[in-house]
Amino acid sequence: MTVPTNSSSRIFAMVTGLVTLLIAVLVGSLWSKAGTSAHVRVPASPALTGAFMKALCRPPDNVETVTWETRAYEEAQLSALLASGPEGERVRRIRLIYLETLARVPVGANCDELRGWVESPVGLDDIRREIAASPEARRVAQVRQMFVETLGRDPYGWDNAGLRRWVESGLSAAEIRGRLAAQKPLVGVHYFTWYRGQQGGWGNAATSVHADAPMPVLGWYSSSNPAVMDVHIGQMVDVGFDFVIVQVDAETPASWVTAHTFFSRLAGRRLRAAVMLDGLYTQTVTVKAAERVKAEFGGHPNYFMLYGKPVIMLFSVPVDFNVPDAVLRSVYWTPRYDLGANTFNSGVLYPHDWPFWASSPQPIVNGVVPVTPGYVDTHLGRDKPMQYPRNNGRMYHDQWQRALALRPELIIVYSWNEHFEQTAIEPTAAWGDRYLRWTACYIERAHSGTADGCSDASVAARRPSGAPDRR
Repeated sequence: MTVPTNSSSRIFAMVTGLVTLLIAVLVGSLWSKAGTSAHVRVPASPALTGAFMKALCRPPDNVETVTWETRAYEEAQLSALLASGPEGERVRRIRLIYLETLARVPVGANCDELRGWVESPVGLDDIRREIAASPEARRVAQVRQMFVETLGRDPYGWDNAGLRRWVESGLSAAEIRGRLAAQKPLVGVHYFTWYRGQQGGWGNAATSVHADAPMPVLGWYSSSNPAVMDVHIGQMVDVGFDFVIVQVDAETPASWVTAHTFFSRLAGRRLRAAVMLDGLYTQTVTVKAAERVKAEFGGHPNYFMLYGKPVIMLFSVPVDFNVPDAVLRSVYWTPRYDLGANTFNSGVLYPHDWPFWASSPQPIVNGVVPVTPGYVDTHLGRDKPMQYPRNNGRMYHDQWQRALALRPELIIVYSWNEHFEQTAIEPTAAWGDRYLRWTACYIERAHSGTADGCSDASVAARRPSGAPDRR
């Protein structure tokens, strides 16, 4: 039977009306339930909650949950949309007041204090005056002055993590001054576990190491080979590294297995290790992976502890969540790390940020100074390739002397074996063990609190380690 056109329109209108009425009844029912009890909340998805917490420092209310859960959205896009509104702008401005006045940003567990200001009728200038007059602000100013007098540098804006560490320590001014004066850096190194032989060369699942890259003395090895790990660990211990940062691809099961094998080879060694998670593309993956690191590695006797807690590094993702009894750090590269120019965080340098690498003269970022022997990615097809030549070790020497002069908490070398970007210091056919000999000298300087140079003439010869079975 053929239905006339005007009848079709009437039927469509009726169906649309019924659907709208059903949605209205459902939403009205949810709102009604929420109104009858302050404890009734419409459950929101982790993505929706994450977007609201990041932009507004609060979860969505019932109306917002029903509104957004019936739409298709991307978490990052929704967070940006929320941040651009009046409430999001007020949250952003008050967060900046905290950062500028107290060198911290209220997120996570500290959202309640932020929301108190956001929801109050007090103007921004008055909020700034009240926070600046607080005992906490006076303590921050006192500790900043101790840094200037003891280390010759103001930590604000660059070393907020170090500043906050002492502000929250509960120690007296004299105790803080004494500990700053005695501070000597620990030294770590980035270690990559993704190498294997493959069709077309040597590398990982994504690409192959450039054919012109120097070949390791160990040959084109497999990172999962315990014999290779044993040689590398022995060399790191011999050089004097305090800790090694083991890269783990969060969504690659074999990478977790390799990391566990590496930790097992540390038994009886003084070398500590921490995990840096890579391949983090959603907040759900990030949170689960960080919690997994804490559960599977955090209790290992060789795990690297920062302020008494295991440190977990997240590569190129923001840290806007907590893992109980762990220290989270976001490790990333940006042309400028400083407050106001940080391109990774839209101008903000958070206390949980750490630098990956930097050209000379490199900065101190939250207690960390990065050191690299050189950097080349012109062969990787990136939009903005970069090249910082080694100059026969000159860049490495310059970066080390800069690091020692800044007197940081940590110096982190990039890298032991990142051969894609040609930042490796492990022995190769091209330079032998020269970089290890220089590194041993500079680590000795760091541990002794001196800043003398380490030229070839001042470094005793060291015998290269032999190559293991590469199967």
